[in-house]
Amino acid sequence: MTAYPAGARYFYMVTFEIDPADEPLFNEIYDTEHIPMISKVPGVFGVVRFRDHEPNERGWLVYSALYYLDRADLPETQEWKTESDKGRWMPMIRPRIKSRQRRLGRLT
Repeated sequence: MTAYPAGARYFYMVTFEIDPADEPLFNEIYDTEHIPMISKVPGVFGVVRFRDHEPNERGWLVYSALYYLDRADLPETQEWKTESDKGRWMPMIRPRIKSRQRRLGRLT
């Protein structure tokens, strides 16, 4: 049984730490702008978002997004970067992010 979209061969996970005060704006922009724009990039099959149950030891909220991709290099392409920088994400959210970690791998 496949638990991810057909055609997806890779995953790209991005994890962010944010201030609880920024959570409403973060979610609004992520859901209404960032995901729809990144989803336009050919080879993106979908995204699932998660939030840790509790804030971390510094009090930040921890959010992750798991993107399903057809190519491992997709997040490094100009198409991805162009769509990622559109809208309010770059000017309003990136400066508020406390940390960002990325993981990339093959779906099994």
